[in-house]
Amino acid sequence: MPWNIAHRGGAQLRPENTLAAFADAVWRGCQGAELDVQLTADGHVIVHHDWRLKPGLARDREGHWLTEPTPHINALSLDELRSYDVGRADPESEYAKTHRAVRWQDGECVPLLSEVIAVAKPARTPFRLVVELKTSFANRAEGADPEELAERTIEVLAGHHYLQNTIFVGFDWVALIAAKRLAPQTECWFTSLPLSWFEPGTPPPEADPPSEPALQMLRYWAQEGISPWAAGYDAVHYGGSILEAVKAAGGDGWDPMWVDLNEETVSKARGLGLKLGTWTVNDPEQMRRLSCLGLDAIYTDRPDVFAAIREY
Repeated sequence: MPWNIAHRGGAQLRPENTLAAFADAVWRGCQGAELDVQLTADGHVIVHHDWRLKPGLARDREGHWLTEPTPHINALSLDELRSYDVGRADPESEYAKTHRAVRWQDGECVPLLSEVIAVAKPARTPFRLVVELKTSFANRAEGADPEELAERTIEVLAGHHYLQNTIFVGFDWVALIAAKRLAPQTECWFTSLPLSWFEPGTPPPEADPPSEPALQMLRYWAQEGISPWAAGYDAVHYGGSILEAVKAAGGDGWDPMWVDLNEETVSKARGLGLKLGTWTVNDPEQMRRLSCLGLDAIYTDRPDVFAAIREY
């Protein structure tokens, strides 16, 4: 069975990307957790998904939920960032309405990667951290420099003796290539945007396509072989195969959205010696289907549901 990887610590159970979430994932016996790392203005490696604090999820010192525009993560020092409480959503927010089962916990702040490692280490069995190197290929100013983020993240993981339990993932292959160069023994699974985004016609709703202008720009970059995320390893240079591109770039695995996995794509990946993880699977039927394909890892916001399926 694939590893049960708690996406953002289990974002439908506890406040996402918080120590409470990662502790819960360890307690549940998950095989690991997926998380996102960025850099603060003063160079600390922290765990947060969006480029900005989430409106309706982050509160200031006075207890007021933030509204747009919220501060950029990379514009805040660590002390400034940790002054915000991210443990409870505004009950009237869209986020709260789509995360109804979450057990909120006041007092949670954006954690350091080192703090997450400290939570993971006492796990009864090796607890893997699937670390997304979160950089912006579309607008470099929004996030950290990819190579700098890779270097700082590896320093933290190595300093806490946790590289052996780490897998790097990410849409920005520049960062993954840097990570592989700096830590050759650490696995890098290259994340890809849904394949239907780059095929003729309209992508299906389940592929969560972007706006039409953004979609057309992504397709143009890919067709011309100048995708800023690919570091020169565009699929167009490899017979249109994203899997061949991942292999050529030095990837140890492929990390696609679940919609792109079927017997054919899994067989091709295995034929290239690539490991397989997928995001973000919350539907029990899809969990069962994907488990039958023999993947290495499934990332889910509902690790409790997947745990029950694995046991059965």
